[in-house]
Amino acid sequence: MRPVIDWLKLHFEDTELMMLFAFLISVFVILGLFGSTLAPALVAIALAYVLEGVVTLLVTCKFPRIIAIVIVGIGALLAVLFTLIAVLPVLSDQVGLLISKIPQYVQLLKDTLHDLQNRYPTGLNAEYLQQAIASGAEKVQEWSGLLLSKSLSSIPNVIALGVYVVLVPVLVFFLLKDKQRIIDWGQQFLPEERSLLKRVWGELDVQIGNYIRGRFWESSMVGFIMWIVYVMMGHEYALLLAVLTGISVWIPFVGAAVVTIPVALLSYFQWGWTDMAAYSVLAYAIIQLIDANIVIPWLFSEVVNLHPIAIIVAVLVFGSFWGVLGVFFAIPLAALVQSVLVIIAERATHKTT
Repeated sequence: MRPVIDWLKLHFEDTELMMLFAFLISVFVILGLFGSTLAPALVAIALAYVLEGVVTLLVTCKFPRIIAIVIVGIGALLAVLFTLIAVLPVLSDQVGLLISKIPQYVQLLKDTLHDLQNRYPTGLNAEYLQQAIASGAEKVQEWSGLLLSKSLSSIPNVIALGVYVVLVPVLVFFLLKDKQRIIDWGQQFLPEERSLLKRVWGELDVQIGNYIRGRFWESSMVGFIMWIVYVMMGHEYALLLAVLTGISVWIPFVGAAVVTIPVALLSYFQWGWTDMAAYSVLAYAIIQLIDANIVIPWLFSEVVNLHPIAIIVAVLVFGSFWGVLGVFFAIPLAALVQSVLVIIAERATHKTT
């Protein structure tokens, strides 16, 4: 017990380290208490990081910063409008088609299992699998109905959604325009001796910016390539699977494994036990291999270096705390924790020597 007390006394005397602890705890408390309320602001911060890279590129090409912000902002709004007009209706149709065909797909799986049972009577418990499929189908239909009811019940909240649609672009604009002024304003509330906080902020600003921009462009590239390949193959759920694949890159390791299931099932439902279904799954596997071995090393050469186990644990932990928001911000939050732990270890080593 004595060594623990001595360790606490030693570190509580370190004012800067205590400030760093307070900063870390404040971040988690604020996200825990006000995460859903601050969701538009967090989305705006993420978008500002994405657009900052393009703004910086235009500034290096001798554009005035305010002009670069306006050009990038107009381009982003046009991209959003294109998504709403051209992409969202197609995606909605494919989701509706999938929901309407769930009973047909369930029956197809039952027939397939029955056929396998006839071929291999001693190697497969078809009755148990059919019960599992029936149970899973009931859950899917229940979730589909819940999703539909939630969608209908949320119609009165369209006005609130409209407020967010206006609010997020405004926040992004001012975050890009007044980034340094906002930082200077926040620094006036901190003590003069804040070298550790400045170090952590400097590292996180660069690493999180690179991470969010990298994930955005990776998601866009992988999703677009997936859509092109599946459209050429004639997959009736090409856009839906492309969107799922694009989203999955934000959840390293776990996302790619989970999306493999709908890719394999929907390909089987469309083509059955054919070469085309196998080619569909093979195309998905090749795209994931290209992403892992070419795209990620290219985009993330300067991003936080976290072990795969740490990434998976971060996704699970922060996802359980804050749901979808926690999953998407798991790696930046893990990077924050890692920076603090590295500094604690360095300070402890310095004091003991």
